[in-house]
Amino acid sequence: MATITSISTGNPGSAGQLMTINGTALSTATRVNFGNKSAPATVVSGTQITCTIPSLCAGQYNINVTAGTSTTNSLPFFYAATPAVAAVAPSTGPASPGTVTVNGSGFLNATAVTFGAVGAGTALTVVNDSEITVTAPTHGAFTGCQDTVDVTVATPGGSSTTSVADQFVYYNAPAVTSLSPATGPAGTNVTVTGTCLDTVVDATFTPTAGGAAISADSFTSVSETQLIVVVPAGLTAGTTYDLQVITPGGTSAIVAGDVFTGA
Repeated sequence: MATITSISTGNPGSAGQLMTINGTALSTATRVNFGNKSAPATVVSGTQITCTIPSLCAGQYNINVTAGTSTTNSLPFFYAATPAVAAVAPSTGPASPGTVTVNGSGFLNATAVTFGAVGAGTALTVVNDSEITVTAPTHGAFTGCQDTVDVTVATPGGSSTTSVADQFVYYNAPAVTSLSPATGPAGTNVTVTGTCLDTVVDATFTPTAGGAAISADSFTSVSETQLIVVVPAGLTAGTTYDLQVITPGGTSAIVAGDVFTGA
């Protein structure tokens, strides 16, 4: 009597993938049964057959093989649905974003989460079928101020298709190169020149000798290379400050060109 002892490939698996089943007396096998569905069996030898997994609902099945007029014992098989990404949080971040949560479906047995051409994430944790946490890979050299990538999840059921919902935006760090004017009282409009200044969320004046930062009264991004900052009240006349800008890509580094003197 035919018996099956193991499933060596395709478990877990999904529609269209090849399953390899091992056992004994399998030379007369004609089909593999997945609950109320079946797939034609291809006899490789008396101890091995293959079949193409049919379309099923996600979950576990007890499969058996019809050989001649009899049916073998059953083995457990897990059908993995094709994963889908519905949201990424946060969906923006600096060159080294840290932990990102991916929500969607079909995530059980996930093997990788990839951030476009940047690469695969690390520390992948499957929370449940609809949630994964992963450490996003660090972005290399930027060709611009932002890089939008698709976050895809790979499982035995395949890889998620891309959509607007799976996008993550890497932001290059801003930089300040010069200020004009470089001194003035509260209310002065300062033109900040630098790079990646179009997504500024704050601009601060920090005493060069140390102390608490003071946020600008207001700021307006003119372009990626220019920002208008209004000097706040509270600066001390004659004291020098580093004028730094903050974006989703981080905080501009302190440089000689960012020094502003209160008046």
